[in-house]
Amino acid sequence: MFGITAIGAASAGYFLSLGGLGLFAIATLILRAAITDYRLPLLIILIAWVIALISLLLGLGSMVFGEIGQLNLRRSIVSILVSAGIFLPILIAGRAIAELPMINDIMTDIANPPEFRVVSTQRKPFDNSLELSQARLDYHQKHYGDMQPLFLTGKPETHFDKIVSLVESRGWLLVASDKDRLVVEATDATPFFGFKDDVVIRLSENNDQTRIDMRSASRQGRHDFRVNAERIEAFLSDLKTAP
Repeated sequence: MFGITAIGAASAGYFLSLGGLGLFAIATLILRAAITDYRLPLLIILIAWVIALISLLLGLGSMVFGEIGQLNLRRSIVSILVSAGIFLPILIAGRAIAELPMINDIMTDIANPPEFRVVSTQRKPFDNSLELSQARLDYHQKHYGDMQPLFLTGKPETHFDKIVSLVESRGWLLVASDKDRLVVEATDATPFFGFKDDVVIRLSENNDQTRIDMRSASRQGRHDFRVNAERIEAFLSDLKTAP
């Protein structure tokens, strides 16, 4: 790849990288706005990933084999950095998905799962169903059978306000706080793509203790990258030591 060929490759890689970045940005905006099923923006992201791969190869090729002027050198560097910034995270995420169970709804009680009442009215028609078949519960037991409720000393009423405060301190949107039913419902969102996950926390009396069960369910996507399980584990761990 010499002379004009290298210059052409550098320019093509540069403009392709900008195009891939634009598609990635569009897909991100669609996901954050939640205006459609996740599969459309996911398809756009996959197209951006292919474009980023081509751009990355062109940029690297022009750098390695070409005799390039300073303008095209800068373009090659930009195309490599931008394309790698798109290509590598998506590649890593794809490899992670292959190693994780296909699940998006995690709970501490599969015998009597906490129910969403208010949150379910806010979900859109294309969001994941909150219905739990026996097959889904069996799959949950296989991969997340170690999820356990938290037991605290005292009556449920003594812990309710503490739970609400902890929900709010995390920046979750408090959707419902029903002290009569001893249920709290909230919505959290992932930082970058803004995927929304709904959470329900249920308190119940267990002799002289309070049993606290949680359920965290993703609105979109078949995989949750363990986000729901980690959310439950972190919340219950903090609740255990909360004053």
